[in-house]
Amino acid sequence: MTTYLVEFGPAWPVPPITVDFTDRNAAARQIATHAIPHLKQKLTELGRPEFADCFFRTNSEMTAGEFMWLDLAAGRGAQFCPARLTPQPTA
Repeated sequence: MTTYLVEFGPAWPVPPITVDFTDRNAAARQIATHAIPHLKQKLTELGRPEFADCFFRTNSEMTAGEFMWLDLAAGRGAQFCPARLTPQPTA
């Protein structure tokens, strides 16, 4: 089991979360489920409520992550709400 503390950038109102990354896809879904309710208000204030329909991704080194919003039909996308991933000791 590989557990990480996920801490979001200071400009974003998302509390940290500790997540098991044994299954990276399940971890990304867990992070999105946790963060999106916190992000919706901020994104609405920024005039981009559609960005709440997003997903979380990490870099290959598992040191950082961010949310991504894509509009494939329009060929547009955005990255926002950066996060730091810190491995946690296992019991």
